[in-house]
Amino acid sequence: MTTTSTGTHGTAGLGVRGIVKRYSGVPVLHGVSVDVRPGDVVGLVGHNGAGKSTLLRVISGATTPEDGRIVVDGADRAIDSPAAAIGAGIATVYQELALLPNLTVAQNVHLGAERSRAGLLRREAMRDDARRLVEQFGIDVDVDRRLGDYPVATRQMLEIAVATHRKARYLLLDEPTTSLEGGQVERLLEMVRSLAAGGMGVVFVDHKLDELYAVCNRVVALVDGRVRIDARVDEVSRHDVVAAIAGDEAAEADEARRRSPDGDVPAEAGTTGAAAAAPVVADVHRWVPQGVTGPRLEVRDLVAPGVHGVSLTAEPGRVLGLYGLVGAGRTEVLRALVGLAPVTSGTVTLDGRPYRPTTPARAQRAGVVYLTEERKSDGIVPALDSPMNVALPVLRRYRRAGLLDKPRMLREADALLGELRVRGDRHGPVVSLSGGNQQKVLLARAIAQHPRVLLLDEPTKGVDLGVKAEIHRIVRALAHEGGLTVVLVSSEEEEICDVADDIVVVSHGRSTGEQVPPDHRTPHALRTAAWAAA
Repeated sequence: MTTTSTGTHGTAGLGVRGIVKRYSGVPVLHGVSVDVRPGDVVGLVGHNGAGKSTLLRVISGATTPEDGRIVVDGADRAIDSPAAAIGAGIATVYQELALLPNLTVAQNVHLGAERSRAGLLRREAMRDDARRLVEQFGIDVDVDRRLGDYPVATRQMLEIAVATHRKARYLLLDEPTTSLEGGQVERLLEMVRSLAAGGMGVVFVDHKLDELYAVCNRVVALVDGRVRIDARVDEVSRHDVVAAIAGDEAAEADEARRRSPDGDVPAEAGTTGAAAAAPVVADVHRWVPQGVTGPRLEVRDLVAPGVHGVSLTAEPGRVLGLYGLVGAGRTEVLRALVGLAPVTSGTVTLDGRPYRPTTPARAQRAGVVYLTEERKSDGIVPALDSPMNVALPVLRRYRRAGLLDKPRMLREADALLGELRVRGDRHGPVVSLSGGNQQKVLLARAIAQHPRVLLLDEPTKGVDLGVKAEIHRIVRALAHEGGLTVVLVSSEEEEICDVADDIVVVSHGRSTGEQVPPDHRTPHALRTAAWAAA
């Protein structure tokens, strides 16, 4: 379905017309046209590899298209560098922040635009400018302190404020809420609303539809480098957006799950995803005990770095969601359970037997596998191809008489990647894949280790709606059909409610293990519980 917006854009505004971009001869953008009027907040969505980041790079002057043009206030502009974009009133805030943490707040505010007189820096004037800017945006910082002393949420707000300080009239935001949660997200959204109310045009790249529909007045969906939807948010449903990006089956499955009181998907919904995961699920039965009675994983009064007394129970064939605010200790619980952090007290049992891992290798041999939150720093090995990334933890499985049976190893790893529908060049460096496909490579690596308990830390962080829906379906199939025990940590309340069968709230490194009642399994109720406990 293609939906196009109606209405007249006039001469005021930022527009891209017929943008074509190729990498190594392969088209990434196929004649894309999008308009942003003053006061617009345009939500830009699409699957990984759809062309969202490439489009932002074209508009921001970071890359040059093969065809098409950029129009600013009715006139063609040659945006061939970031400096040219800034000169045209276009500022970009990327997901990976650009301000320098070793400089002070005031120095960052004036970075590249320092004020001077007679060759000398006007330091006090720059401090005064910085103070007025942070006061205007309600950012509680000391302008003389290093930016690195402040949390990511504060630095994100400051980067947006600095963009406006440089006289930007159009602001491009690349997934600005990825590292934020709760009140931090709402504060950023309110900042965006305020900027739009003042006449700024904003392009807001995000994969969280709740945020997009809360702040955007238009939504543009890119699919395979083409505009599939361009419409006002009150003219297009979330179901239509998901269907355009992920396919009708994913949208119908998500809708069915939200309608179902226990969160289960009716058998007829989402059949395509289930079928795609079926070979993987069939393999699970070979290494996960079936028909086990009693909990698979029991944790009582666990104490470890950042964990001050956590209890939980995870059952075979179910997904346990750990929810809490950033810093609540959720990740620390998983790291302790997989041997990345020392357990100082408490008891842990696995299938009724004492379990106390001291290293990830020992945890793996016991059947407990961890998928890290930090895909780039702790997950992928960038220079290796996807099959090698999958096979690294299980190389011993392919040793015969001291030799590595590499053809068999690569064949089996590649087959698993195919079953998880990893797109792109699987035999080039894994870093060349999109973020969502890199995440599926890491999920394949975890599955290849034959876990009984799979610990997932923010498994869909920074991935698009389509990949998120695929990962959700795979995780549910591994648990519900394969009998795997999954413990899922997520900052997204909607994800916890959609995927988890049972939910436990962690706060300040503590949890009694009491599960959230079924009638409280809503995003609002989870937020309330987490913030009340905080």
